[in-house]
Order: sequence, then C-alpha cells, then structure tokens
Amino acid sequence: MREYLDRDEFARALAASDLVVARSGGSIFEIAAYGRPAILIPYPAAAADHQRTNAEWMERAGAAIVIADEELSGPRLAHEVGLLIGDPARLEEMARASASLARPDAAAAVASIVLAVA
Repeated sequence: MREYLDRDEFARALAASDLVVARSGGSIFEIAAYGRPAILIPYPAAAADHQRTNAEWMERAGAAIVIADEELSGPRLAHEVGLLIGDPARLEEMARASASLARPDAAAAVASIVLAVA
C-alpha cells in the first residue's frame, strides 16, 4: 500500500489489481476504464460533495461499494475487502459493471460537438 501513486504508477497498479480501494474523485473514470471493482471512500470535504456523487454513481451501477469516511475503520475495510476477495463471482460481476461505465471515446465525442458548434 502507498499513500500516493503518480499517473504512470496508478495505471500500472490498476492494470494489476483485482480490487481498488480509493477516494472517488476523477480516478473513478480511470477505474472504470480498466474495468475494476472498487471500494470507494468519498472525501467528505470535496467541492460540492462531488466525490459522494461519483461513488454513488458507481455503486448504483454495481461497480463499487461505498464506505462513508466517518464509517471507515481498519476492521470495516478489512471486512469489506475480505468479503469481495472471497467471492470471485461477485468481483467479476462488479468488474463488468465497472467496464460498462467506461467511455473511452469521450474526448472524441466532446471534440466533435465543439467542432460542430464552432
């Protein structure tokens, strides 16, 4: 475990992971792009509570479990990780749900709209 991974390290870690435990800022889109299941802990002081919104979006899709920051403890996290790691079928289902959220063509779609408007 590491406190911070730079962009390249994060991509390699995602590619090698079976389960991601993370905050739920912009990294949720990378998690989805790699089709990884996740346990997300929204940062409670994030602007406009966007991390909670992001985490709930993934949870509704079946791609993540959300633990509120104030509910997070070592035993709680260990319990949730243990449940998921012990259930490969559920991890696979969550991975498929995560991958279904990915939009790898998003930049091209936005550029197309901008060019059409210009």
